[in-house]
Amino acid sequence: MLQKLYTHWLESYRGIPRVIWYISIVSLVNRCGAFVISFLAIYMTKKLGYPLEQAGYVMTCFGVGALTGAFVGGKLTDRLGYHPVQFWSLMLNGIVLLLMMLVRDIWIMGLAVFAMSFSSEVFRPANSVAMAQHCEPHTRTRSISLYRMAVNLGWTLAPALGGMLVAFGWDWLFWVDGLTCIAAALTLLWLLPRKQQQPLAPNAAETELSKIVSVSPYRDRNFLVFAGLTMLGAVVFMQIMWTIPLFWEKTYGWSEGQIGRMLALNGLLVFFVEMPLVHRLEGRSSALGYVRFGLILYAISFALCLLPAGLVAALLFTLVISFGEMFVMPFSSNFVFGRSEGSKQGQYMALYTMAYSVANIIAPLMGTQVIAAWGYPVLWYLVTGLALITCVGFWLMGEKLKVTSLNLSVPVSPKVQEHLEAKVGGNDF
Repeated sequence: MLQKLYTHWLESYRGIPRVIWYISIVSLVNRCGAFVISFLAIYMTKKLGYPLEQAGYVMTCFGVGALTGAFVGGKLTDRLGYHPVQFWSLMLNGIVLLLMMLVRDIWIMGLAVFAMSFSSEVFRPANSVAMAQHCEPHTRTRSISLYRMAVNLGWTLAPALGGMLVAFGWDWLFWVDGLTCIAAALTLLWLLPRKQQQPLAPNAAETELSKIVSVSPYRDRNFLVFAGLTMLGAVVFMQIMWTIPLFWEKTYGWSEGQIGRMLALNGLLVFFVEMPLVHRLEGRSSALGYVRFGLILYAISFALCLLPAGLVAALLFTLVISFGEMFVMPFSSNFVFGRSEGSKQGQYMALYTMAYSVANIIAPLMGTQVIAAWGYPVLWYLVTGLALITCVGFWLMGEKLKVTSLNLSVPVSPKVQEHLEAKVGGNDF
């Protein structure tokens, strides 16, 4: 039994292009030092003494910066290419983080958080385009999962190490986070020089399909709906970053170290389980079907927060939301990669990233204000309902896409028709 599981786990990594491994290594180095974002809310309320409502406003600056950075990153990627955009984004992000430890004034902190998230999010559209251009369609979802595995390994290590670093002083978080960003930029230069291999050639169906759907993402109505629904789902998920640490501190009485270890469990689960899970599921159902199932798990996870405070409730929450993340994130990214084939990829990736950026504006502001006004239980009811509403929205979108793919106004070959149906059809949940 164990041998069979090991063989399946090993098979899930075969066939992934070398460049994707390099991109994942860069992201791992970067994420290993991502301490500040995990403890930003606690740092502002506990160390700097900001009231919860004011901390919420400052954290909203993170979302505004991320939204702006994603938009600019998409434009720069289409104009300059993904390599220089990634390098300078990482370098600037490291410099900003090193300067943030000096900030005490709340207005300057808002600007600093904006600059931190702006420089960080410029990186993401370029990073996504780099992946899209170097993975074949049949390995795409697994390539995304490998990248996410690297990110989640970093996410596993960062909160746990960050919780320990706080014991030596809050400044250590900024030092290590900033220096790992700079280290990631240097790793990028080492592993991915400017003269890279040519992007993998798309198959015949994708070439023909790209001519049909080669439009701006801002004129692609179905993709705009997808981005809007993604944003709503992200508002739900992002509570794990913005309000769950506060909830565990205030309600459970946990220390930063305990919070860091529980957050690390989320990354650890995703690291070990997502790749073989995706390998097992890929092609068996539609991407949007898996996304819907993940949203249902989101709803269940936050409903579990209504249980009596304790380790069991926190473990159940972490377990369920981790599996929800494994269904939502890689398959929604695969949908975006497929939708942007042959189009303005940087702008498609930017719009997808912007959906999460908008969520990073709404999630902390909504979460902290609801908590301050009505308490944690109301917030858990609210995000549970929002996850279910978003799930219904994705179901309606999937039905519309099925009809669209079967009733194209442009004549296409049977091969392209089959390719379109594969993107949105399949046996849904």
